[in-house]
Amino acid sequence: SASTSSRLDAIRSVYGASVVRDLIEIKVSYEDAADSIFKMDGYISNANYVAKKITMILFINDRLVDCTALKRAIEFVYSATLPQASKPFIYMSIHLPSEHVDVNIHPTKKEVSLLNQERIIETIRNAIEEKLMNSNTTRIFQTQALNLSGIAQANPQKDKVSEASMSGTKSQKIPVSQMVRTDPRNPSGRLHTYWHGQSSNLEKKFDLVSVRNVVRSRRNQKDAGDLSSRHELLVEIDSSFHPGLLDIVKNCTYVGLADEAFALIQHNTRLYLVNVVNISKELMYQQALCRFGNFNAIQLSEPAPLQELLVMALKDDELMSDEKDDEKLEIAEVNTEILKENAEMINEYFSIHIDQDGK
Repeated sequence: SASTSSRLDAIRSVYGASVVRDLIEIKVSYEDAADSIFKMDGYISNANYVAKKITMILFINDRLVDCTALKRAIEFVYSATLPQASKPFIYMSIHLPSEHVDVNIHPTKKEVSLLNQERIIETIRNAIEEKLMNSNTTRIFQTQALNLSGIAQANPQKDKVSEASMSGTKSQKIPVSQMVRTDPRNPSGRLHTYWHGQSSNLEKKFDLVSVRNVVRSRRNQKDAGDLSSRHELLVEIDSSFHPGLLDIVKNCTYVGLADEAFALIQHNTRLYLVNVVNISKELMYQQALCRFGNFNAIQLSEPAPLQELLVMALKDDELMSDEKDDEKLEIAEVNTEILKENAEMINEYFSIHIDQDGK
Protein backbone atom coordinates (compact mmCIF):
# COMPACT_ATOMS: atom_id res chain seq x y z
CA SER A 1 0.00 0.00 0.00
CA ALA A 2 1.04 3.63 -0.32
CA SER A 3 3.04 5.18 2.48
CA THR A 4 0.32 7.71 3.19
CA SER A 5 -2.46 5.12 3.59
CA SER A 6 -3.51 3.95 7.03
CA ARG A 7 -3.92 0.41 8.30
CA LEU A 8 -7.66 0.54 7.72
CA ASP A 9 -7.07 1.56 4.11
CA ALA A 10 -4.73 -1.39 3.65
CA ILE A 11 -7.30 -3.77 5.15
CA ARG A 12 -10.04 -2.25 2.98
CA SER A 13 -8.01 -2.70 -0.18
CA VAL A 14 -7.20 -6.35 0.59
CA TYR A 15 -10.29 -7.67 2.41
CA GLY A 16 -13.00 -5.23 1.35
CA ALA A 17 -15.06 -2.44 2.87
CA SER A 18 -17.50 -4.87 4.51
CA VAL A 19 -14.72 -6.08 6.82
CA VAL A 20 -13.59 -2.60 7.78
CA ARG A 21 -17.16 -1.64 8.68
CA ASP A 22 -17.22 -4.18 11.52
CA LEU A 23 -13.75 -3.45 13.00
CA ILE A 24 -13.03 -1.74 16.28
CA GLU A 25 -9.70 -0.36 17.42
CA ILE A 26 -7.86 -1.87 20.38
CA LYS A 27 -4.74 -0.79 22.28
CA VAL A 28 -2.97 -2.49 25.19
CA SER A 29 0.26 -1.62 26.95
CA TYR A 30 1.97 -3.28 29.89
CA GLU A 31 5.01 -1.56 31.34
CA ASP A 32 4.80 -2.28 35.06
CA ALA A 33 7.24 -5.18 35.11
CA ALA A 34 10.61 -5.26 33.38
CA ASP A 35 10.16 -8.83 32.17
CA SER A 36 6.69 -8.25 30.66
CA ILE A 37 7.02 -4.96 28.78
CA PHE A 38 4.98 -4.91 25.59
CA LYS A 39 2.66 -2.71 23.55
CA MET A 40 -0.14 -3.88 21.32
CA ASP A 41 -2.44 -2.04 18.97
CA GLY A 42 -4.66 -3.18 16.15
CA TYR A 43 -8.22 -3.85 15.02
CA ILE A 44 -10.60 -6.63 15.95
CA SER A 45 -14.02 -7.52 14.55
CA ASN A 46 -17.14 -6.83 16.56
CA ALA A 47 -20.11 -9.10 17.17
CA ASN A 48 -21.69 -8.24 13.79
CA TYR A 49 -18.82 -9.77 11.80
CA VAL A 50 -19.54 -13.30 10.55
CA ALA A 51 -17.06 -15.54 8.70
CA LYS A 52 -16.49 -19.27 8.38
CA LYS A 53 -12.72 -19.05 8.88
CA ILE A 54 -10.63 -17.01 11.27
CA THR A 55 -8.41 -14.32 9.77
CA MET A 56 -5.53 -13.31 12.05
CA ILE A 57 -2.76 -10.98 10.94
CA LEU A 58 -0.09 -10.78 13.63
CA PHE A 59 2.98 -8.58 13.53
CA ILE A 60 5.60 -8.83 16.27
CA ASN A 61 8.24 -6.12 16.07
CA ASP A 62 6.99 -5.37 12.51
CA ARG A 63 7.49 -8.99 11.38
CA LEU A 64 4.60 -11.16 10.17
CA VAL A 65 4.49 -14.26 12.40
CA ASP A 66 2.14 -16.83 13.93
CA CYS A 67 1.45 -17.55 17.59
CA THR A 68 -0.81 -20.56 18.07
CA ALA A 69 -1.42 -20.00 21.79
CA LEU A 70 -2.55 -16.40 21.24
CA LYS A 71 -4.79 -17.44 18.36
CA ARG A 72 -6.54 -20.11 20.43
CA ALA A 73 -7.08 -17.69 23.33
CA ILE A 74 -8.71 -15.13 21.03
CA GLU A 75 -10.94 -17.77 19.44
CA PHE A 76 -12.09 -18.82 22.92
CA VAL A 77 -13.10 -15.25 23.76
CA TYR A 78 -15.10 -14.87 20.55
CA SER A 79 -16.85 -18.23 20.99
CA ALA A 80 -19.06 -16.65 23.67
CA THR A 81 -20.03 -13.72 21.43
CA LEU A 82 -20.25 -14.88 17.83
CA PRO A 83 -22.84 -17.34 16.51
CA GLN A 84 -21.85 -20.96 16.28
CA ALA A 85 -19.28 -21.77 13.55
CA SER A 86 -18.50 -18.06 13.05
CA LYS A 87 -14.91 -16.81 13.24
CA PRO A 88 -13.41 -13.32 13.90
CA PHE A 89 -11.05 -11.01 12.00
CA ILE A 90 -7.92 -9.94 13.90
CA TYR A 91 -5.20 -7.46 12.97
CA MET A 92 -2.63 -7.07 15.73
CA SER A 93 0.79 -5.45 16.05
CA ILE A 94 2.88 -6.19 19.15
CA HIS A 95 6.11 -4.49 20.13
CA LEU A 96 8.39 -5.91 22.83
CA PRO A 97 12.12 -6.36 23.40
CA SER A 98 13.67 -8.61 20.74
CA GLU A 99 15.30 -10.82 23.37
CA HIS A 100 11.80 -11.70 24.61
CA VAL A 101 10.89 -13.37 21.26
CA ASP A 102 11.93 -16.96 20.49
CA VAL A 103 11.90 -17.57 16.74
CA ASN A 104 13.42 -21.05 16.89
CA ILE A 105 10.09 -22.85 17.23
CA HIS A 106 9.73 -23.72 13.53
CA PRO A 107 12.32 -24.15 10.74
CA THR A 108 10.69 -21.33 8.76
CA LYS A 109 10.84 -19.08 11.86
CA LYS A 110 7.22 -18.12 11.24
CA GLU A 111 5.96 -19.61 14.51
CA VAL A 112 7.22 -17.73 17.58
CA SER A 113 7.03 -18.02 21.33
CA LEU A 114 7.21 -15.16 23.83
CA LEU A 115 8.82 -14.69 27.21
CA ASN A 116 6.09 -14.63 29.88
CA GLN A 117 3.71 -15.68 27.12
CA GLU A 118 0.87 -16.67 29.42
CA ARG A 119 0.82 -13.28 31.14
CA ILE A 120 0.89 -11.40 27.82
CA ILE A 121 -1.89 -13.55 26.32
CA GLU A 122 -4.04 -13.08 29.41
CA THR A 123 -3.66 -9.30 29.21
CA ILE A 124 -4.60 -9.24 25.51
CA ARG A 125 -7.50 -11.65 26.07
CA ASN A 126 -8.95 -9.48 28.86
CA ALA A 127 -8.67 -6.37 26.70
CA ILE A 128 -10.49 -8.05 23.77
CA GLU A 129 -13.19 -9.37 26.08
CA GLU A 130 -13.78 -5.89 27.52
CA LYS A 131 -13.98 -4.37 24.04
CA LEU A 132 -16.50 -6.95 22.88
CA MET A 133 -18.70 -6.48 25.93
CA ASN A 134 -18.82 -2.71 25.38
CA SER A 135 -19.54 -3.04 21.65
CA ASN A 136 -22.19 -5.75 21.94
CA THR A 137 -25.05 -3.44 22.88
CA THR A 138 -26.46 -3.50 19.33
CA ARG A 139 -26.51 -6.21 16.67
CA ILE A 140 -27.11 -5.89 12.92
CA PHE A 141 -29.04 -8.57 11.03
CA GLN A 142 -29.28 -8.62 7.25
CA THR A 143 -32.82 -8.71 5.83
CA GLN A 144 -34.19 -9.09 2.33
CA ALA A 145 -37.02 -6.90 1.01
CA LEU A 146 -40.12 -8.68 -0.20
CA ASN A 147 -41.08 -8.06 -3.84
CA LEU A 148 -44.77 -7.17 -3.52
CA SER A 149 -45.18 -6.17 -7.18
CA GLY A 150 -44.68 -9.76 -8.35
CA ILE A 151 -47.29 -11.01 -5.94
CA ALA A 152 -49.85 -8.37 -7.01
CA GLN A 153 -49.45 -9.32 -10.66
CA ALA A 154 -50.00 -13.02 -10.03
CA ASN A 155 -53.01 -14.71 -11.60
CA PRO A 156 -55.99 -14.49 -9.19
CA GLN A 157 -57.16 -17.90 -10.40
CA LYS A 158 -54.24 -19.47 -8.55
CA ASP A 159 -55.95 -18.64 -5.29
CA LYS A 160 -59.01 -20.64 -6.35
CA VAL A 161 -56.89 -23.57 -7.39
CA SER A 162 -54.99 -23.50 -4.11
CA GLU A 163 -58.22 -23.33 -2.11
CA ALA A 164 -59.61 -26.31 -4.01
CA SER A 165 -56.42 -28.29 -3.44
CA MET A 166 -56.44 -27.43 0.25
CA SER A 167 -60.01 -28.63 0.65
CA GLY A 168 -59.12 -31.82 -1.21
CA THR A 169 -56.16 -32.58 1.00
CA LYS A 170 -58.23 -32.12 4.12
CA SER A 171 -60.68 -34.79 3.05
CA GLN A 172 -58.04 -37.13 1.62
CA LYS A 173 -56.49 -39.52 4.13
CA ILE A 174 -52.70 -39.72 4.08
CA PRO A 175 -51.28 -43.27 4.10
CA VAL A 176 -49.48 -44.20 7.30
CA SER A 177 -46.34 -45.14 5.35
CA GLN A 178 -46.08 -41.54 4.13
CA MET A 179 -46.46 -39.95 7.55
CA VAL A 180 -43.61 -38.69 9.71
CA ARG A 181 -43.33 -40.13 13.18
CA THR A 182 -43.51 -37.12 15.50
CA ASP A 183 -45.32 -38.19 18.66
CA PRO A 184 -45.28 -41.71 20.17
CA ARG A 185 -48.55 -40.95 22.00
CA ASN A 186 -50.31 -40.49 18.65
CA PRO A 187 -51.44 -43.87 17.23
CA SER A 188 -50.09 -42.89 13.81
CA GLY A 189 -46.80 -41.93 15.42
CA ARG A 190 -46.11 -45.21 17.15
CA LEU A 191 -43.22 -47.17 15.80
CA HIS A 192 -45.03 -50.48 15.29
CA THR A 193 -47.39 -48.77 12.81
CA TYR A 194 -44.56 -48.68 10.30
CA TRP A 195 -43.87 -52.42 10.56
CA HIS A 196 -45.77 -54.36 7.92
CA GLY A 197 -46.52 -57.99 8.71
CA GLN A 198 -43.91 -58.25 11.46
CA SER A 199 -45.99 -57.65 14.56
CA SER A 200 -47.17 -61.25 14.73
CA ASN A 201 -43.60 -62.52 14.70
CA LEU A 202 -42.48 -60.02 17.30
CA GLU A 203 -45.31 -60.91 19.66
CA LYS A 204 -44.33 -64.59 19.79
CA LYS A 205 -42.97 -65.52 23.18
CA PHE A 206 -41.17 -68.75 23.85
CA ASP A 207 -40.98 -70.20 27.34
CA LEU A 208 -37.69 -71.47 28.71
CA VAL A 209 -38.54 -75.13 28.13
CA SER A 210 -39.27 -74.71 24.40
CA VAL A 211 -36.11 -72.68 23.83
CA ARG A 212 -34.09 -75.28 25.68
CA ASN A 213 -35.57 -78.06 23.54
CA VAL A 214 -34.57 -76.24 20.35
CA VAL A 215 -31.04 -75.71 21.59
CA ARG A 216 -30.88 -79.33 22.74
CA SER A 217 -31.92 -80.61 19.31
CA ARG A 218 -29.28 -78.44 17.61
CA ARG A 219 -26.54 -79.62 19.92
CA ASN A 220 -27.47 -83.31 19.36
CA GLN A 221 -27.13 -84.17 23.00
CA LYS A 222 -26.53 -87.62 24.31
CA ASP A 223 -28.94 -89.85 26.18
CA ALA A 224 -28.36 -87.77 29.32
CA GLY A 225 -30.94 -85.29 28.00
CA ASP A 226 -33.63 -87.91 28.43
CA LEU A 227 -33.01 -88.52 32.14
CA SER A 228 -36.27 -88.04 34.02
CA SER A 229 -34.53 -86.76 37.16
CA ARG A 230 -32.75 -84.01 35.21
CA HIS A 231 -35.95 -83.08 33.41
CA GLU A 232 -37.81 -82.78 36.73
CA LEU A 233 -35.15 -80.47 38.10
CA LEU A 234 -35.38 -78.26 35.00
CA VAL A 235 -39.16 -78.10 35.26
CA GLU A 236 -38.81 -77.16 38.94
CA ILE A 237 -36.50 -74.27 38.02
CA ASP A 238 -38.84 -73.06 35.26
CA SER A 239 -41.90 -73.17 37.53
CA SER A 240 -40.31 -71.49 40.55
CA PHE A 241 -38.36 -68.60 39.03
CA HIS A 242 -39.39 -65.03 39.95
CA PRO A 243 -40.20 -62.86 36.87
CA GLY A 244 -39.17 -59.65 38.62
CA LEU A 245 -35.82 -60.98 39.78
CA LEU A 246 -35.20 -62.54 36.37
CA ASP A 247 -35.74 -59.17 34.68
CA ILE A 248 -33.41 -57.43 37.17
CA VAL A 249 -30.60 -59.94 36.68
CA LYS A 250 -31.07 -60.07 32.90
CA ASN A 251 -31.15 -56.30 32.31
CA CYS A 252 -28.97 -54.97 35.13
CA THR A 253 -25.84 -52.84 34.93
CA TYR A 254 -22.87 -53.76 37.09
CA VAL A 255 -21.79 -50.87 39.35
CA GLY A 256 -19.03 -52.30 41.54
CA LEU A 257 -18.07 -54.38 44.55
CA ALA A 258 -19.31 -53.37 48.00
CA ASP A 259 -17.15 -55.88 49.90
CA GLU A 260 -15.86 -59.45 49.51
CA ALA A 261 -19.34 -60.97 49.25
CA PHE A 262 -21.69 -58.23 47.99
CA ALA A 263 -21.84 -56.18 44.79
CA LEU A 264 -23.96 -53.27 43.57
CA ILE A 265 -26.06 -53.51 40.42
CA GLN A 266 -28.42 -50.98 38.85
CA HIS A 267 -31.77 -51.73 37.23
CA ASN A 268 -33.65 -48.76 35.77
CA THR A 269 -33.34 -46.11 38.51
CA ARG A 270 -32.76 -48.42 41.48
CA LEU A 271 -29.64 -49.84 43.10
CA TYR A 272 -29.57 -53.41 44.43
CA LEU A 273 -27.13 -55.11 46.79
CA VAL A 274 -26.46 -58.63 45.50
CA ASN A 275 -24.80 -61.55 47.28
CA VAL A 276 -22.29 -62.60 44.65
CA VAL A 277 -21.55 -65.94 46.34
CA ASN A 278 -25.16 -67.10 46.47
CA ILE A 279 -26.06 -65.93 42.97
CA SER A 280 -22.91 -67.56 41.56
CA LYS A 281 -23.78 -70.88 43.17
CA GLU A 282 -27.29 -70.75 41.71
CA LEU A 283 -25.91 -69.80 38.30
CA MET A 284 -23.44 -72.68 38.27
CA TYR A 285 -26.16 -75.10 39.41
CA GLN A 286 -28.51 -74.08 36.59
CA GLN A 287 -25.67 -74.11 34.06
CA ALA A 288 -24.74 -77.63 35.10
CA LEU A 289 -28.33 -78.81 34.63
CA CYS A 290 -28.82 -77.09 31.27
CA ARG A 291 -25.52 -78.31 29.82
CA PHE A 292 -25.63 -81.74 31.47
CA GLY A 293 -24.04 -84.25 29.12
CA ASN A 294 -22.88 -81.58 26.67
CA PHE A 295 -20.06 -79.69 28.37
CA ASN A 296 -17.22 -78.34 26.29
CA ALA A 297 -13.92 -80.04 27.16
CA ILE A 298 -10.85 -77.91 27.92
CA GLN A 299 -7.49 -79.61 27.58
CA LEU A 300 -4.82 -78.41 30.02
CA SER A 301 -1.17 -78.24 29.01
CA GLU A 302 -0.32 -80.29 32.11
CA PRO A 303 -2.98 -82.46 33.83
CA ALA A 304 -3.91 -81.06 37.24
CA PRO A 305 -3.48 -83.45 40.20
CA LEU A 306 -6.96 -84.08 41.55
CA GLN A 307 -5.87 -84.71 45.13
CA GLU A 308 -4.01 -81.39 45.38
CA LEU A 309 -7.06 -79.55 44.03
CA LEU A 310 -9.24 -81.16 46.69
CA VAL A 311 -6.77 -80.20 49.45
CA MET A 312 -6.77 -76.60 48.22
CA ALA A 313 -10.58 -76.55 48.25
CA LEU A 314 -10.70 -77.95 51.77
CA LYS A 315 -8.24 -75.32 53.03
CA ASP A 316 -10.40 -72.52 51.59
CA ASP A 317 -13.61 -73.99 53.01
CA GLU A 318 -14.60 -72.14 56.19
CA LEU A 319 -16.46 -75.19 57.49
CA MET A 320 -13.23 -77.21 57.37
CA SER A 321 -11.06 -74.57 59.04
CA ASP A 322 -11.02 -76.45 62.37
CA GLU A 323 -9.85 -79.72 60.80
CA LYS A 324 -6.17 -80.67 60.85
CA ASP A 325 -4.08 -80.98 57.71
CA ASP A 326 -3.80 -84.77 58.09
CA GLU A 327 -7.57 -85.11 58.23
CA LYS A 328 -7.99 -82.87 55.16
CA LEU A 329 -5.43 -84.98 53.29
CA GLU A 330 -7.30 -88.15 54.21
CA ILE A 331 -10.62 -86.67 53.03
CA ALA A 332 -8.97 -85.66 49.75
CA GLU A 333 -7.59 -89.17 49.20
CA VAL A 334 -10.98 -90.81 49.82
CA ASN A 335 -12.78 -88.45 47.42
CA THR A 336 -10.06 -88.91 44.80
CA GLU A 337 -10.67 -92.66 44.82
CA ILE A 338 -14.44 -92.12 44.51
CA LEU A 339 -13.96 -89.85 41.50
CA LYS A 340 -11.54 -92.30 39.87
CA GLU A 341 -14.08 -95.12 40.24
CA ASN A 342 -16.73 -92.99 38.52
CA ALA A 343 -14.40 -91.51 35.91
CA GLU A 344 -16.35 -92.94 32.96
CA MET A 345 -19.64 -91.40 34.09
CA ILE A 346 -18.01 -88.05 34.91
CA ASN A 347 -16.42 -87.94 31.48
CA GLU A 348 -19.71 -88.72 29.76
CA TYR A 349 -21.86 -86.27 31.72
CA PHE A 350 -19.43 -83.41 32.47
CA SER A 351 -16.62 -83.92 29.88
CA ILE A 352 -14.07 -84.18 32.71
CA HIS A 353 -11.45 -86.85 32.00
CA ILE A 354 -9.78 -88.46 35.03
CA ASP A 355 -7.01 -91.00 34.49
CA GLN A 356 -5.85 -93.80 36.79
CA ASP A 357 -3.24 -91.54 38.36
CA GLY A 358 -5.91 -89.16 39.60
CA LYS A 359 -5.13 -86.36 37.13
